[in-house]
Order: sequence, then structure tokens, then C-alpha cells
Amino acid sequence: MILEKFFGPATAVYLASASIAALWWASDLSRRVQTIEHSTVTGERLARLETEVHALAQGTHELKLSVNELARELGKK
Repeated sequence: MILEKFFGPATAVYLASASIAALWWASDLSRRVQTIEHSTVTGERLARLETEVHALAQGTHELKLSVNELARELGKK
């Protein structure tokens, strides 16, 4: 009798819905992990690209200064 009072229809529905929710969450866990790993890889790629763009901008700036200096040298002659 005590078991019947504790384990009624509401408890059965609660346990079933909690089990379904836990299984759904666990099945979606692999997708969430994959999304996080993909965003990490994307972040690393962006950091490398930013470094390369900065190096290219600096190289372009140095090239521009050299061209301006050459133009001044040629203008003096």
C-alpha cells in the first residue's frame, strides 16, 4: 500500500517525461560538442588570418614608403 501511494500515475508520468528529456539532451550533446569544436577551429583560423593580414598591411606600408622614397630620389635628379 505504501508503494501504491508513492508510485502513482503522476510519478510514472514524471519519471517517463524526465527519462525522455534526459535521452533527448544526451542525444543532442554530440551536436553541441561538435558545434563548439567547429567554432574553436574557426576562431583559430580567424586569429591566423588576422596575423597574416597585419603582416601584409605592414609589408604594404613599407613598400609604399620605399616607392615614395624612390620617387623623391628620382625627382631630385
